[in-house]
Amino acid sequence: MSDTTAIPTEPLKRIPGLYRRWELPEIFEVQRRYHIEEAGNHADGTPLLAVYSSEPEVDDQASEFPE
Repeated sequence: MSDTTAIPTEPLKRIPGLYRRWELPEIFEVQRRYHIEEAGNHADGTPLLAVYSSEPEVDDQASEFPE
């Protein structure tokens, strides 16, 4: 099985701060790509994550029909 999906090469920007796993839904936005890395542990032992995000992706159909 081969995956033919093109992987975009645009750089991702770091979202400032470190996050707990359960905080991610508050950060995520539609039409963006994310990369998540482990970033150590909080003083209480909770794993922390660093989050990187792309710019919002442009919807080609939306640009065809301006409001």
